[in-house]
Amino acid sequence: MIHNYWINLYGIDAKYTIRDITPDELPLLIDDIRSDKLQGCNITVPHKETVIRLLDHIDEAARQTGSVNTIYKSNSKVVGTSTDGEGFIAHLLGNYRQFQVEGSKVVLLGAGGAARSILGAFIAGSAGSIAVVNRTPERAMEVASLAPQTAHAATMRELDILASTAQIVINTTSLGTGGNGEFPFPMELAAPDCIFADIVYVPLKTPFLAHAEAIGRPTLDGLGMLLHQAVRGFELWFDVRPEVTDDLRALIEKDIPRHA
Repeated sequence: MIHNYWINLYGIDAKYTIRDITPDELPLLIDDIRSDKLQGCNITVPHKETVIRLLDHIDEAARQTGSVNTIYKSNSKVVGTSTDGEGFIAHLLGNYRQFQVEGSKVVLLGAGGAARSILGAFIAGSAGSIAVVNRTPERAMEVASLAPQTAHAATMRELDILASTAQIVINTTSLGTGGNGEFPFPMELAAPDCIFADIVYVPLKTPFLAHAEAIGRPTLDGLGMLLHQAVRGFELWFDVRPEVTDDLRALIEKDIPRHA
């Protein structure tokens, strides 16, 4: 819906569709981009990491995260990038203009591809410190090792300490999807202006965000990241940088209950 909205808005002769791809079919998809049968694509689980070996090049964002969510063609080469982190920062600053990424104290809950991408974006913005928390400590250490000077792995036992100093806490886990579950973070110990963000957008207000809102903490929903991460992909495919407008957000918000 997002990309087709922009395609219609800018009068581009194209169509964005969904395809289920098995691992064996993945090389054929990349060949279609290489031969110009496709302009490009987005890639989601479980192919975001395995697709890299099929590409001609990945940019710094993809290298930092070790995963790809957007594929396009440039100078006859098939290139992969990761736009989640860029999308998250754009959404964050669009809602909280006073937030300073530089020097910020960040807590990342989860250690998947989205956490890697968001970590990369905060590193690019010169964040002060990033704590990565995951129920499996080894995975947290793996993500933190992407930026050892700034990021570090933290355990569940350290949540109270992290809460007292965090300026933004970001849930990148699947907890909250469909309204089920909530990461057990001690929000009450956080500063009144600490932002609580969730990348889950079905439902729009997850239990994590509802909890933060109930105790008066500022929140950031997952839909904005979805919208803003799409901007870069569209620009790479069609050489037009689209805008995330209130009309587009309202259109997608209206569609969310259908997926709940």
